Amino acid sequence: MCVFRFTEQQLIIISSGLNEPTVWCKLDSSIFQLYEVDSARNNVIPFEINIEPLLQVLRNYEKSNVSSSLVIRLQRRPSNGGEIKNKAAASLALFYTEQISVTSNVSHSFNVPVRLLKMDSDLRIVEPTMDSMKLAMKLPVKIAPLLKRLERYRTSDLISIVGNQTGQLKFVIEEEQRKIMVQWKGQLDVLPDDDDSVPESWDSSVLRPVSLKVKLKHWNVGAKLMELCDAMSLIIHTQGGILHCYIDMDQKCDIAYYLNGYQTN
Repeated sequence: MCVFRFTEQQLIIISSGLNEPTVWCKLDSSIFQLYEVDSARNNVIPFEINIEPLLQVLRNYEKSNVSSSLVIRLQRRPSNGGEIKNKAAASLALFYTEQISVTSNVSHSFNVPVRLLKMDSDLRIVEPTMDSMKLAMKLPVKIAPLLKRLERYRTSDLISIVGNQTGQLKFVIEEEQRKIMVQWKGQLDVLPDDDDSVPESWDSSVLRPVSLKVKLKHWNVGAKLMELCDAMSLIIHTQGGILHCYIDMDQKCDIAYYLNGYQTN
């Protein structure tokens, strides 16, 4: 299940499960041809939705020879008697027209059930915060084959992500009583840390490794974000890690993937 939160400025899609990474995807309202939100609750509409039926409609739309835009509308879902018994019951209605031939069109409509969230439930859904950043670096698209190699080690539970302020990055996996190290040979761009001061002379602390241990299966899922963007940022903080990327050139759509983990040094 996912939570959709429509606001005046953006659509936020949130995926979170027990002991699972949290994902926040934000789509700026300007990317839509028409975007209207009207609600008595400060123009905020949150609801819970099973994402799979919606994804199937979107896949069908993408594969079809469409002759119209995709229209998405939230609407109340009446009961069989015509009266609304459950005020939280609603559906996401989707409409589009497919061109079958030069002279023939077919209109498609779908309804995906949703559950509207009360204000107190919505307020409890808060984006994770980063307490103290230890390391932040950019992962270019050319690192994708290296990340793909990590998917081979299916029997391992954990992976250590090790980097430093000089841009060195490696991954350490322990599998069947052996330690496997996969290292990026080049130097990655490192973003400034929380300490904005610049040392007057070279400081050996830049070589000190920062290590984060997370579940390998969670890392591999997050690494697939590289397929959607030209570059991705890796951020390590005291209580976990973040993979962040923009999926459009104008940086109006972004995804943040929050990993639970712990530092090992």
